[in-house]
Amino acid sequence: MLIPRVGYLPFFSGKIKERWLDPMLALSGSRTPSDQIEESDIWFEYKGQALKWHYPIGLLYDMLVSDVHRGDAELPWSLTLHVRKLPTAKIIAQPNGQLMRDMFMAMIKEADFIRNGSTKRVMDLAKSDQMQFLDGLETHSYEKYFAIHSILVPTATIADSRAPVSSASSTASNAQKSRGAMQPKAIPVRFYMQTAGSLDDGSAKDAQAVGAAASTSGGNSNSNASATKQADIMQFHVSQVPIPLYREGSTSELATLADAFKLCYGITDQTNDAFVTNCACISHGVCVPWESPISWLAEHFFYADCFLHMVVVSV
Repeated sequence: MLIPRVGYLPFFSGKIKERWLDPMLALSGSRTPSDQIEESDIWFEYKGQALKWHYPIGLLYDMLVSDVHRGDAELPWSLTLHVRKLPTAKIIAQPNGQLMRDMFMAMIKEADFIRNGSTKRVMDLAKSDQMQFLDGLETHSYEKYFAIHSILVPTATIADSRAPVSSASSTASNAQKSRGAMQPKAIPVRFYMQTAGSLDDGSAKDAQAVGAAASTSGGNSNSNASATKQADIMQFHVSQVPIPLYREGSTSELATLADAFKLCYGITDQTNDAFVTNCACISHGVCVPWESPISWLAEHFFYADCFLHMVVVSV
C-alpha cells in the first residue's frame, strides 16, 4: 500500500480494515466479527515498537529505520497491525481520524503562532476552508491542501529557492533584493535527537545534556553500536524552540541548520561544530547538510503541519 510520508496512520486505518482486515477475519473464521473492531482499536508496531500515530509517517520511518542516513531504504516498510491491547503507556489512546484531525489543527495553530506571533491566520479560516485543508491532507490532494496552505503561509520565506545550500549571507542578500517578502518572526522546527537513554520530557536541562553529548560522542555513549542497533523510539529527545531567520547579531546572514541545532540544544560555544561530524540530520529520508539555510528548508522541507521535523542520529 502506498502511503505518503506527510500522512498519518489513523487516516489509513479504515481503508486497511476494509481492504485486508475484514476479508482476512471472514476467511479465517475468526470468532471476532469485523464489525466489532473499531478504527480506534487499530495500532501499528515496527520491530516490537509501538508507533506514535500522531507523528507523520515519514518522520516515524526516519526515526526507526536505522540505515536511512546511509541511503539504504527499507521498502516496502513492513509494519505489524494490532487490534487489541493498545499500549497506552507508550502511545496516545483512541487513534482515530477525528482525534488526528484535531491534533493536526493544534499543530497548525502552533506553527502559525511561531511564524507570526499569533494564530490569526488559522482562526480566520472559514469552516469550509478548514474542511478542505483537512480533506486535502487526508486524501493527499495537493490542490486542496495548497490552496489553503497558501493562505496560512502566503509568501515564501526569504531564502533563494535557486540555491539549496549556499553561503548563508549571499543567499539572504540575493533574496532581499528579489523579494520584499513578508518575513516570519521565526521558523517552526523540531529536532528528534537519538540518545543513549530515555529522555522524554523535553526539558531544557535534558536538551543541554543531549547537546553536550552530540558535541562529543554523537549523542550516544557507544556510537559504533548505535550504527547497527535497532533505533528505539523512546530514546529520542524532542526539542523545539522558535528559530530566528538570521544568525544572532546579524540582519543579513541567514541562520543555518547547525545554528538551529545549537539553539535547540543549548550549545553556547558558537565555534563548537563537533556535532557536524558526529551526527547526521535527516528529513524526508534525505541527509540534510548542516550548512543549509533554515529559511530555505522551511520553504522546501516542511511537513503538512508546517513544521520542520529533523531527525538527528549518530554516524
